[in-house]
Amino acid sequence: MEKTITFVTNQYSCDRIIQAAKVVADETDTDLVVVGILDSEYELDPEVIDYLFKLSKKNKATMRLLFSEDKTNVMADAISHFDCKNIVTGMPKDNNSVLYKLWKMFSTRNFYTVDEAGEITEVAGTKIYTI
Repeated sequence: MEKTITFVTNQYSCDRIIQAAKVVADETDTDLVVVGILDSEYELDPEVIDYLFKLSKKNKATMRLLFSEDKTNVMADAISHFDCKNIVTGMPKDNNSVLYKLWKMFSTRNFYTVDEAGEITEVAGTKIYTI
């Protein structure tokens, strides 16, 4: 079955991303996979990880934890290896965000962003066609 993948970090506020990804997964009839990327950007907090794991389980998602400083590579690898149809993330922080690279690398996939209020927006223009 095709998958909806969401990427989260070690923060309580990522709960909105998991919940939004569940909406996308339900709407597109896909399985939900939560990928937690842990690195030195945020201090490792076992309580947060447990909270996100329980939330993933409650939303019938599998959750994988990956430890890496190279977010681009980890995210690209996950998107490539799963039968991935949709990718749900938070909003890009700035113009150097890894998300812009991923949108170009995987232009045939459906990307969605979730803002701080929990609003889901499909990323426009991710599909690139050659004439």
